[in-house]
Amino acid sequence: MVTIIATIILPPSPTVLFRGVEVNLNRCSPRTRRTIETALRQGTEKPNPLADLEALEERTTAQAVSQLAATMLAQNAPFEQVEDALCELRTHMDEHFLQRKLVRLYER
Repeated sequence: MVTIIATIILPPSPTVLFRGVEVNLNRCSPRTRRTIETALRQGTEKPNPLADLEALEERTTAQAVSQLAATMLAQNAPFEQVEDALCELRTHMDEHFLQRKLVRLYER
């Protein structure tokens, strides 16, 4: 009996950090890939294919945080409970917008 073990070596995927998002350039469209590569090369991060999402994220998060804090404080919630709720909200919002950014970058 002969056992054959094969190793397949794949080239590493070109993953870059772009505006806080880890992006696999192979999954991007050619246009998006060029935009990201240009932004990284220029160091100014312009053009930014995520600009409108980042602006929406800032507005939405600020509104949600202020509304949650105001509601909880109006109900006399303990400060620790308010702080915990705000941290959970921020984590949720970060994950939500990360997914939206990936959808935009991978155009799916």
